[in-house]
Amino acid sequence: MKKYTTIIADDHPIFRNGVRDVLREIDFVDLVGEAKDGAEAYGLIVSLRPDIAILDLEMPMLSGLDVCRKVSAEKHRTRFVLLTMHKEKHFFKSAIEAGAHGYLLKDNAIDDLVKCLESVCNGKFYTSTAMEHFLTAHTDSTENQAVHHANSVLSPTEKVVLKLVSEAKTSAEIAALLFISVYTVDNHRHNIARKLNLEGKNSLIRFAMQHKGQW
Repeated sequence: MKKYTTIIADDHPIFRNGVRDVLREIDFVDLVGEAKDGAEAYGLIVSLRPDIAILDLEMPMLSGLDVCRKVSAEKHRTRFVLLTMHKEKHFFKSAIEAGAHGYLLKDNAIDDLVKCLESVCNGKFYTSTAMEHFLTAHTDSTENQAVHHANSVLSPTEKVVLKLVSEAKTSAEIAALLFISVYTVDNHRHNIARKLNLEGKNSLIRFAMQHKGQW
């Protein structure tokens, strides 16, 4: 079984110890480093090039978002899981735009960590179920208009693709489910983003996750 090299960074030692204990029980994870602030985490990522970095959203020196943005801009292959107490949508949006592959609420992080890492290692986005429920429950009138617009301009196939994106399916998985090529799926994703005026990294995933269950 492939081992995914992983680092953790959190300025709260008790919480960091809890995450460490969980990681040591996961057979596909190889914990290779720990950091107590964002600057130290960035240094570990640059020097060790881990497969996964589990970062607290708010840390001294550099935040988890700062590290995620910086490393993503430098084209390192590391995938990021951000840990936070924040349910606010702007934090979630910022995390996805920064290139995060996972977004876990600390209240549920220990319970969700194994499922999250399984998803992230397979190229999928993962967020806490509690966060999904929060995003769905706190939909304002502007967002309802966005859903209405999407339902009016997207083709039936595009709606199916968007639904599958909201379930964190990869293009390859969507292609297999719909019996079409990955190239065709990517074209659908591009057309959906164009029709909905979605711009920026991971904007389609963010939109799909925010409106999950409405297609």
